[in-house]
Amino acid sequence: MSNLLYLKVLALIFMISGFASVYLAKYIVNKYNLKERAVCSFEADLTEEELEEYKYNKAIVNVKIFGALVALPGVILILIVFSKGMS
Repeated sequence: MSNLLYLKVLALIFMISGFASVYLAKYIVNKYNLKERAVCSFEADLTEEELEEYKYNKAIVNVKIFGALVALPGVILILIVFSKGMS
């Protein structure tokens, strides 16, 4: 039974860190200036304002996807733990 407790704690750590990064994506992008690292393959077609907005939105989406990928193992672990705990 204690093995399940460790798995629950591990799953919560993954889920909390993943969902926190999804929730705080705008703050993370602004703090670490991630929009400067975003690459745009069609820069010549955009105005300066559109390019800045595109890079900002792309950086936010990248952080949110990363956060979701971090939270996914936690969700899977929770499903496994509770399905084993029921039987």
